[in-house]
Amino acid sequence: MSQWYQMDFPDPSSEPARMLYCYHDTVLVIVMMVLFGVGWFLILVLVAPFMKGLVNRDITNSDKLEVAWTLLPSFFLVAIGSSSLLNLYEMEVGDNVGYNVSVTGHQWYWEYNYILDLDEFTKDSDYIYFSLKKDY
Repeated sequence: MSQWYQMDFPDPSSEPARMLYCYHDTVLVIVMMVLFGVGWFLILVLVAPFMKGLVNRDITNSDKLEVAWTLLPSFFLVAIGSSSLLNLYEMEVGDNVGYNVSVTGHQWYWEYNYILDLDEFTKDSDYIYFSLKKDY
């Protein structure tokens, strides 16, 4: 349940919502690790001229370093992408949808379009389409 001045997500009420919260937290941890790593190297390079011998700037070729800074971000991206695709697959509802809602935001009002399947109410497979415009 949401409350005023809430700093976190509300409690999840479904399994896809719980998975999205876990995905958010995982991405946030990875972003913070990248931020601290880049910040550490930036401080190291900025402080190096004042402390002799801290950084060896004469390195011109390091195959291990090049492989590391190529593969490490790719592992992070594969982990984020695979969990994102898993969440997307779990949120797919398929054909068993009761109704569709399309919300369009205009400059001064919202437009709500509902498409209802009337199979359970009528013998025909007709669709009804109506639009509501709400001005604020």
